[in-house]
Amino acid sequence: MNPLAVSDRGRMEAEWTRRAIRLARKPVAVVSSGDQRQVLVLRLGEERYGIELADVSEVLPALLCTPVPGAPPALAGVINVHGEIRPVMNLKFLFGIPPPAGPRMPTPVVLLRQQGREMGLQVDRVEQVRLIDFADTNAALPTSRYLKGVTSDTVMLLNAESLFTELLKDEFTK
Repeated sequence: MNPLAVSDRGRMEAEWTRRAIRLARKPVAVVSSGDQRQVLVLRLGEERYGIELADVSEVLPALLCTPVPGAPPALAGVINVHGEIRPVMNLKFLFGIPPPAGPRMPTPVVLLRQQGREMGLQVDRVEQVRLIDFADTNAALPTSRYLKGVTSDTVMLLNAESLFTELLKDEFTK
């Protein structure tokens, strides 16, 4: 066997081990003077919304929700996620955004998790994850209980807790 090949293999394995250790480390928290949080930015029609990344469990690819007969219009339907049935909210209905004309099309679903509960949000597109300084948002501007504030570049920050409350309301689940 070629001694050079054995030496190269040993260096490669050592490098792989170093990379695995580096990638396995927990990320270092960002230290800032304000209240900065990571937010998933998504699009509904022409409007941009943000949801705190801490509330996001998973982003699912475009899919069709199964409609629930007799459900309120704010419930887009249900989906099967890893063998569990999860409700999916129609945010466009909640915010008064007109639905697109034509047949139902598959859309991405952002799965939220809070206090052991999960639900999906039907969105048009997931754009990016970005850092937002909540101290610089205008919390006085939102006119909906589903919003926490608005950034200077008009990303409306969703209130996940209010969305879960809406899901649990008696009139919503009838």
